[in-house]
Amino acid sequence: MNLGHGNRARLCKSSTSIILRTILIFSSLFVGVTRSFSTGVIRFRSSSAVLGRMAATPNRFVDIGANLLDERFTEGSYNGKVRHEPDWDQVLERSIDVGVTHIVLTAGTLKESRRALNLVRELRQKNDTLTFGCTIGVHPTRCKQEFVDIEDKDPESILQELKQLAVDGQEDKSVLAIGEIGLDYDRLEFCPKDVQNEFFEKQLEVFQSTPELEGLPLFLHNRNVGRDLVEVLKKDPRRCKGVVHSFDGTLELAKEFIEMGLYIGLNGCSLKTEDNLLVAKELPLDKILLETDCPYCDIKATHASFEFVKTKFDSKTYKKFELGKMVKGRNEPCQIVQVAEAVAGVKGISVEKVADACYKNSMLLYGFS
Repeated sequence: MNLGHGNRARLCKSSTSIILRTILIFSSLFVGVTRSFSTGVIRFRSSSAVLGRMAATPNRFVDIGANLLDERFTEGSYNGKVRHEPDWDQVLERSIDVGVTHIVLTAGTLKESRRALNLVRELRQKNDTLTFGCTIGVHPTRCKQEFVDIEDKDPESILQELKQLAVDGQEDKSVLAIGEIGLDYDRLEFCPKDVQNEFFEKQLEVFQSTPELEGLPLFLHNRNVGRDLVEVLKKDPRRCKGVVHSFDGTLELAKEFIEMGLYIGLNGCSLKTEDNLLVAKELPLDKILLETDCPYCDIKATHASFEFVKTKFDSKTYKKFELGKMVKGRNEPCQIVQVAEAVAGVKGISVEKVADACYKNSMLLYGFS
């Protein structure tokens, strides 16, 4: 069979990738393995950064919601002040250490959507160890900022720009979902109910009336809105594919979302209270997706789920930043293993069973091969 020069090169690259992945898995039993995405160099270091990792074969995870565009990651900046050098490579390396294979970057504005799409494409060119994708959409608390307070554009033009970004991202499958969109009545100081509802509906209409975007799942925000989100979604069956992320509602509400065909996304904010744990315990495993929502929603010592967390990480405050160690209070994709441990503990099953089921759920929803 004549492969041709280009195909031979791709085959060689693929074989090299398989060999490197095998090295990563077996070497991780003895030392921590990291890969620099800026240089492509494989480096080996002490495994002390991941104190609780005991499994001979790492679990696999898809972080379906990571705010890696946050300035804490991109600039090392907190509350507008730069505190340390960016440690982007190290953040990704730690995620590989615990078995993360896919990360979905979430966006909440037109600007973030554009940045997320560009970054995903850049990352895909730099490495083949992690698979990246992103969402396109406007967060409910930012609808007033994006659609009402603008002076040089009308709302329809913003909606069309979002649509074009999504269509563009579908050409190479960089865009994996529409979001983060939905409703949030906890923070009405940022955007009133009527504006949230108006532009939630309009985003759904624009995205789902576009043939190129048919079948894209929704990445949904639902915070203290009763059944309002349910009622909006029920208007059109096309709206019933996706995930209600960072879910912290009642079991009855979760069951209604599931019956509609949606998945439930769990992170540290979903596992704060005893009531949260009772809900998580009853959720069917084939309807759960895991996420971090980093840099937010880590599992804190005050959370009811903390007792189930086995994997601990070395960390320093941002004022005492040390390259190679995590920043205390800044959640990262690697901490998805803690979410899996918490869910497993609540359900009384193995972490491996939780990780495997949720991984399959995520791969299915997002169409990863």
